Amino acid sequence: MSISRNDRVQRGLIAGLALVASAVGLDSCGSTSTQTVGGSPSSGSTTPPTPNSVLKGSYVRTVSMSGLRVTPPRSGTTAEHLGLTWGGAETLFEATSAVQGSHTNAILGFGLVAIVGSPLPPGTPPLDGQPAWVGITWGGVTSCPAELGATKGSSSTNLSHHQIFTAVVIYGVGGKGALVYTSRGDPPCGGAQTGPTVATAKEVLSVPWHQATPLHSGRVQVSYQAPNCAALFSTSAYGNIRLGDFHLTVEVTAPFDYASCPLANYMTSIQIFPLAGPGPADTSTNVKLSHGSTGPISVLDASQVSGDASATSASPAPKSPGT
Repeated sequence: MSISRNDRVQRGLIAGLALVASAVGLDSCGSTSTQTVGGSPSSGSTTPPTPNSVLKGSYVRTVSMSGLRVTPPRSGTTAEHLGLTWGGAETLFEATSAVQGSHTNAILGFGLVAIVGSPLPPGTPPLDGQPAWVGITWGGVTSCPAELGATKGSSSTNLSHHQIFTAVVIYGVGGKGALVYTSRGDPPCGGAQTGPTVATAKEVLSVPWHQATPLHSGRVQVSYQAPNCAALFSTSAYGNIRLGDFHLTVEVTAPFDYASCPLANYMTSIQIFPLAGPGPADTSTNVKLSHGSTGPISVLDASQVSGDASATSASPAPKSPGT
């Protein structure tokens, strides 16, 4: 079921929900990385990505930033790589939590990846020419505090501003292995340069839930199952407040290979409608609660993802509330 962002209400503060995740004991599978690879590229060379770096599903130009390099794959016309078509890789790319928000540019293609100078998450194979789907985002609208708006080094005041690029590298067959590489650069609101960093990629998933308590004061308790390596990301309710018809979603973040993590049971609460103002009577018999979409949820807000291998791409993942 496709969900329009205009039909959803604004999600609550993610930070607050993170506290809920902590309370129910959800742990992340990510851990401090310890493995380092050698070889090329040189961390000093830079060939930034452009929308023309990808064509018909593959990289056609070399991209190099900090310690990451993506080169065009060897000749071939195969539309599927690592068990994924371009459309399948796009679904995973757009559902990666690290690319959440508005971005001016986004590209995706298949290529050969090398990373040097940064430790890799445990279990990651050496990336020195490894085949992978690589999605990259950069640019976007950032609201900076007024007192920081003219900080030396910000993109608005410094012509030598170094853009930060976020790359999602999907190297596992069927998408069962991915990492996020963030290049070295200047924060959009100024300050000292950060990066590069490498971390395990996490995808945003909407999971099934069951109503656990009657509706009370506009709020309901729900139970859900999720991998024990997941963390609560967001909950939302959207629908018609006068008719009392609502769709609820529970979203978590989990590593791309979350299938290896055992399932666990959790509880959380969802605010259905505000306590004040017009609305249905606060009884379960007058309010209908149903599921929103389940599975990967797109959190990337970009006008398009360049590099589509076909004129007709796969149906995109549903959008998360607030994107």
